[in-house]
Amino acid sequence: MKRWKSRLFLGIALTGILLAALASAQQPQQSDDLKKDIEAIKESQKAIQKDVQEIKALLQSRQQPAAPPQNVVLDLGKNAFKGERTAKLTLVEFSDYQ
Repeated sequence: MKRWKSRLFLGIALTGILLAALASAQQPQQSDDLKKDIEAIKESQKAIQKDVQEIKALLQSRQQPAAPPQNVVLDLGKNAFKGERTAKLTLVEFSDYQ
């Protein structure tokens, strides 16, 4: 009976050693994979930040107001109007009565 117990103990010990060896052999592989994944995420983040900066630049260039027109002269011809023809400011309304 002592032989059986010693063999069982020896088998359990060897199994533990083998499992520990396998776990330690896989750990560097997993950490290398994690490092690669982290680097890929960092590169993606840099690309996204670059895209965001480009979008901001485009939006800022479009949001700058255009200079208002200066001294525009409209010839209303024989169309109906109210007020003086020589007024400094004229409001013109365009409409379609269809």
